[in-house]
Parts: sequence; C-alpha cells; structure tokens
Amino acid sequence: MKIAILNTGTRHEIVDFANGETNTNIDISKLSKVREILDLYPYPGDLEIDSIDWVTDTALAVENFYKPDFMFLSYATPYFLALFQPEQQLDWDAIKKRLFAQIERFISETGYTPVILGTGGTQPIEAEVDLTGLEGVVTCSRMGPVYAGLYNPTVKDLEYLEQLETVQMVLPQERLVHVWSGAADSNIRIPDYLLVASRGYVFRSPVNTKRSLYRVNARDNIIPVESPDPVKSIADIAGMIKKRLKKERVALIIAEGIDVEDFYFASEQCSNNYSWYTYLPGEGQYLAVGSGKHLPEHPYPPGYRYYEDNEAGKAYPFSGYYHFLPEAMVGSPKSIRSAAVGTRNIMTHVASGADLCIECYTRTLQPYGSLAIVDGNAFKPRRHRRK
Repeated sequence: MKIAILNTGTRHEIVDFANGETNTNIDISKLSKVREILDLYPYPGDLEIDSIDWVTDTALAVENFYKPDFMFLSYATPYFLALFQPEQQLDWDAIKKRLFAQIERFISETGYTPVILGTGGTQPIEAEVDLTGLEGVVTCSRMGPVYAGLYNPTVKDLEYLEQLETVQMVLPQERLVHVWSGAADSNIRIPDYLLVASRGYVFRSPVNTKRSLYRVNARDNIIPVESPDPVKSIADIAGMIKKRLKKERVALIIAEGIDVEDFYFASEQCSNNYSWYTYLPGEGQYLAVGSGKHLPEHPYPPGYRYYEDNEAGKAYPFSGYYHFLPEAMVGSPKSIRSAAVGTRNIMTHVASGADLCIECYTRTLQPYGSLAIVDGNAFKPRRHRRK
C-alpha cells in the first residue's frame, strides 16, 4: 500500500494514496522522518527561483536518512519561469547558473553516478492560434500547448484549420491509429483529429486563456544528456540505468527548459522524437524517460480528453487523470531502494516508480503545499543489492 502525506504548511493529511481516504491501519510512527522533511522544506512555488534549491535541499535530506540506490530528480522551475515570466523579467543566465550549481551540489555531496537530461529549450511566442471559436471540443495542455485534440469538429471547423498557416498539421484519427498502435486501450483515447501548431506558435483554447504565455517549447528534436553510457534516444535511458544499478548508485536528473546550448556539462545528444512526434516536458517525455517505452505504449495519447478519467471517486486522486500507476518504471524494481524529488507534480511519482517520493503539490501553477508518497514496504530492512 502507498501512503500519501499532504503538507499544506498548517497541517498534515495522511491518507491511502490509492483512494485518498483516511486509513486507520497506517503506522504513522514510520513516517515521522518524512513529515519532518516536509516541514523543514516548504515548497516555494512553481514560479519562484528558490524552488530550484528546494529540489536539492529536499533530495539531500532524503538521501541522508533513506540512502536510496536510485534517485530521480526533476527540476521543472526553469521551464515554468521561461514560459510564464515576461521577457524583461527573465534573467535566463541567472536561472541556468542556479540550476546547474544545485545539480553539482547534489552530485558532489552524494557521489551518485549522474545521468542528466535537458528536456529542450524554448523560444519567444510568434502568436497564438485561436481555437476558441471552433464548434468541436478542443483539449490541450495549459503549459504552452502546441498539440491539441479535436473532437466532433464541423466541416466549418476543418476548413478553418486547413487554411491556417499557423497550424502545421491536422491529423485524422485513422492516421494516428496507424502510428499509435501500442497500449491495448490507447486507441480508444485517440482524438478525432490531432492538431499540431507551427513552430513558435501556441494554441489558444477555452482551457488555457487565463494566464499569459511569453515563450513556447522549441520542440527540439535533439536534446542534451550527460550519461556514463551512450544513449541514442530518450527511451534508451531507463534500460541503461537499470544495468548500471546492478553495480552502483545512479541519479537521473531532469533539467526542464534546457537545450544543447544551455547545458553546462560535457554532454552527448539524443533523440527527442517518436516518428514525427516531438516530446515536450510533461507526460509523454517523462514516461518515455522513466519506462524506456515510447508514448504509443502508454495509455494516454496526445489530445486525449483527460477530464474523462478525472471524475470524483477515481483511483489515485493525487495522480491527475491516471487511474492506475504505470509499472516497470526505472525506480520500480524491488531489488533496489529508490526515491524521487521534483517540482514537476504528478509526473515525478508516476514516471519514477520510486519507493519514496516528495514533490510539489500544485495545480495549474497554484501552490497547495508539498506531497510525499511512501510505499508501505519502503522502511523494511534494506534489500541486498544485485551483483
């Protein structure tokens, strides 16, 4: 059983992670150290540069008492700041220096073998592509949407989209099904059409009109990675780490918003694509990195009507629209101890598969505190490492 501890700054709420309900069988005494860390390191917020330090501080505290074999760190703050901070206020050099100084601090103080991935850069927004007038249903991310799902469009909708030079592709479901044949139930979630914005443009839809965006993901096909072994694609990272874990401790560190030019360490480059699809920071990219499987092998294709799996009473209420947790992630093997800390909420625990996870608890950039997820077996006697 997984246990969730929600720290709002004024109280702790301890519940069964699978259903969000209070469970009187939970042994709270085993969670005292985790609660102490949550109290000691309150989450500053998605748009606060101090959140970069929060990841390192919290991860070092976890390392000191839990001694994981594998650590998963997500530094999403640089990406959030790039997207949502006005250009005149964005000191990108200072953000990069802060980020890589904190990554170096974690590595130097722990001795993990690092695997560091930059998720790709951003660029100024050219313009918004207005989808608010479509008669069909539009679904897209609030986080710099360059992909959008379209359901039940009218002929007028499709004619409007086809004449827009700011829309790179309008892909019908039959083409997507051909490319996206992977997970058994993923095909039923593929939208009627997937819309792809031209580079530099973002979609404006009814769900993402409240907060101003200043930059957009650059959709880098090639992204930087520092790794002890070569990787050709982001989907190669999980397998490589699992092999390394047989003989040494490894930390997978994800630096969001960082491209090849921004990367401070000596690095190689790896593919950030599946077929024509370029991964963005978030669900698809994190799952490909954490599982070693490309997005078609996971249940949620781009443009999926996520709210259909977000109903009240669903399983895993802290996991967004996931009503089950993916198996066989890089931190899942029972032969290792694993932990994760990150400012990418939901995906930190979903993509890591860690025994112990501490992440920000935010929704649409609104901070509600921090969240710890602890596997019930996490504090059993240490397992023997494989040789």
